[in-house]
Amino acid sequence: MDVTRKPTRDLTCKVLALAFTLALTTACPGDDDEGGGGSGEPVTLSGTVTYDFVPAVYSPSTRRGTLDFAQSSKRPVRNAVVQVRQGTRVLVDGTTDQQGRYTLTYTPSGSGALSVVALAKTTEPEIQIEDNTDNNAIWAVGGDITATVTTKDLHATHGWAGSRYTASRRIAAPFAILDSMYTASRAFMDVRPVNFPLLKVNWSPNNMPQSGTAPDRRDGRIGTSHFSFRENEIYVLGREGIDTDEFDAHVIVHEWGHYFEANLSRADSPGGPHSSGDILDPRLAFGEGYGNALASILLPEPIYADTFWDTSTLVAFGFDAESEPPSTDDPRKGAFSEMSVFRLLYDLYDSGTNESYDRVSYDLGILYDVLVGPQKATPALTTIGSFINGLKAQSGVSIADVDRLLAYYNIGSISSDFGDGDTPLRAIYTHVPGIPYTTEVPLVGGRDYNKREQNQYYVFTGTGRNMTLSASHAEQDVGIEVFGQGRRLAQSDIDYTGTETVSIPTQADTQYVVVVFGFQEEAENYDPFPILSITSQ
Repeated sequence: MDVTRKPTRDLTCKVLALAFTLALTTACPGDDDEGGGGSGEPVTLSGTVTYDFVPAVYSPSTRRGTLDFAQSSKRPVRNAVVQVRQGTRVLVDGTTDQQGRYTLTYTPSGSGALSVVALAKTTEPEIQIEDNTDNNAIWAVGGDITATVTTKDLHATHGWAGSRYTASRRIAAPFAILDSMYTASRAFMDVRPVNFPLLKVNWSPNNMPQSGTAPDRRDGRIGTSHFSFRENEIYVLGREGIDTDEFDAHVIVHEWGHYFEANLSRADSPGGPHSSGDILDPRLAFGEGYGNALASILLPEPIYADTFWDTSTLVAFGFDAESEPPSTDDPRKGAFSEMSVFRLLYDLYDSGTNESYDRVSYDLGILYDVLVGPQKATPALTTIGSFINGLKAQSGVSIADVDRLLAYYNIGSISSDFGDGDTPLRAIYTHVPGIPYTTEVPLVGGRDYNKREQNQYYVFTGTGRNMTLSASHAEQDVGIEVFGQGRRLAQSDIDYTGTETVSIPTQADTQYVVVVFGFQEEAENYDPFPILSITSQ
């Protein structure tokens, strides 16, 4: 039977994130039930799904960068879900291959309009890009077809019109995010049998660098691109004219790295503001340096670029994992510097053939083994100390060569998870000789709560009984948190002054770590020092 050929069109659309086979919402092609029906005979449809990729570029020598739309390229949408729909019904679904190609065989029936839709969603591993400002609908690109159409390509355009985006053609963004995270995931899956849990990523052209009051960020005020440990989801900026991160592949993989930590490894980082040159709490220094290094390793691209708008101009900042850092980049190398951790971790992986201090090149599988093994299980906190001590225990790792690399970054020859061998790192830990225990905590004010001076760690051994821990100061705001068995067990930071108290059950002969942190604004020693007390009930 002859079927009238209906003009085809490519449209951006969304589908509601309810299940694998998803119901259409909003204005996807084929929503209506008018025409486009079929003869009831099987039809095989094939095509290729692609998106515009725009490189984020940065020059360490000129310290300038931008999104280079002139160098944009067409890339395949890999492992994405593709569906043929009739009206609101899914007739068949499948996935694209590594070249973005798909082939689907379906049987049209009834009078509903036919369409083919590619979702911003992969299946192995399962990653989906949603719009947090539109009921968490999954982003997609689609086109109308008829039962006589056997080939249909879909392409998601970047929509850049020279000075701003054309909103209706800004379709590539969610697919660029998806592909960067797929690249990161597959890199590990290619060297180890990894099962990644579902990852939901929230991108919207409304997402802006403002902090919102809505707990689900439905208004787009997400603060910054970040991984939410509470929600186990990633949020990505997308507000034109302010900050758009969809093509900043290093930023995307950095946040994916925090998802990896939360689901397969471990992160004890306090989070918060940080920049190169800061002397950070070593948990934060490791977490941020690790995220930067992972992006440079997995993409792979040593030059990290993050673009944003400076008034009406697209600019960028960044740094090079390979280059010798200028004094403004990493002036105080060591375990408390995210830039030192960043370049150290990258050097552990790269060939290092032109660097006398770098004689190591360990494959991604070894780094994975450390992250999911000793780093996850450390009785200490997750710092460069716990990572390096775990790395040295791996087969084939040269301790002497690792120590040579550590020395270049002003880090001692670490020999324990608690930083033995590096005097400054070891000094943040105090081992408690027995319970009950009371001591002054030597904090220094004038820095953010997540800087080294505002944090001190205490290690004690459980007795099998409940423990009560308190941190107190009559005039300054202090907080307390307790870690054990690979997770945060308790935290208290309620009052501006006075005593913060937590109670936890303990296991005999098991180590626990207490962190006391403060918020004093004056750049001087606390006077008097806060008091830590640990008692057994």
